Amino acid sequence: MAIIKGPLGIEWHYEEAGKGEPLLFLHGWGVDYRVWRQQIKHFAARYRVFAVDLPGHGETTWVEASFEEMCSDLSKALVQIVPGKLTTVSSSLGGLFALKIYSGMPEKFERMVFTGSMPKFSKSADYPYGLDIDRMRKLSGQLESDYPAIVDVFFRSLFTKEERRTRRYKWLQKFRKFDEKPMKSALAKYLDVLEAVDLREELKAAQIPLQFINGDGDEICTSQCVALIKTLKPDARYDHFPHCGHFPFLSKPYEFNELLEDFLQTTGTPCC
Repeated sequence: MAIIKGPLGIEWHYEEAGKGEPLLFLHGWGVDYRVWRQQIKHFAARYRVFAVDLPGHGETTWVEASFEEMCSDLSKALVQIVPGKLTTVSSSLGGLFALKIYSGMPEKFERMVFTGSMPKFSKSADYPYGLDIDRMRKLSGQLESDYPAIVDVFFRSLFTKEERRTRRYKWLQKFRKFDEKPMKSALAKYLDVLEAVDLREELKAAQIPLQFINGDGDEICTSQCVALIKTLKPDARYDHFPHCGHFPFLSKPYEFNELLEDFLQTTGTPCC
């Protein structure tokens, strides 16, 4: 466990393992760096792996700040802790952090990988397949009246029926019983971020190799959302898992790692 303090006063917790080309894993809403445990274990054999807790999640402290301020703070921390260029592997909300940080310092990035993530999460007239804003605001209200149980209900909804029948999912549920829940104020703030942030232009401007890995049954980053992303970035690599929801790296960790490894080995600067 390591901590680095940013200019805003955020104490960023991160885990580091392995040697080689840097890989940075960024988790999504309501979880923490531990969702990447199977990826950390696998990739630390050949890469220098970093996994960061976002503010208000895991061991990273919470400071009331804008999304842009948090991204700037993390950027400054990354310059200190991650040597050379890096590849980000991000889930859901973590993808917005990765894309925003990239837009501010593209020279730091080798590649970006997104799973269950998109440049804009909320529905609008020109983005009809995003999340319904009224439902997002309802979830925010439920945090006030039924926290932390609503976090567990939401987590369950991110898996397909097929996934919920598996032994792997039952293990995940058992594991989560002992989790510390993220800060309620942080979760509410991030729902505002998911409603407001639109990074489509930043995605279109990206000039590095990109990979999108999604579950066909993801009800957040749906197949229609992926189709829209393809119109923004037709030259990116797109992979999918049938019968998987929002977290294919949890449900199918070995298969996910193989896809990610193939992308890493065929793009960017070759690893040792």
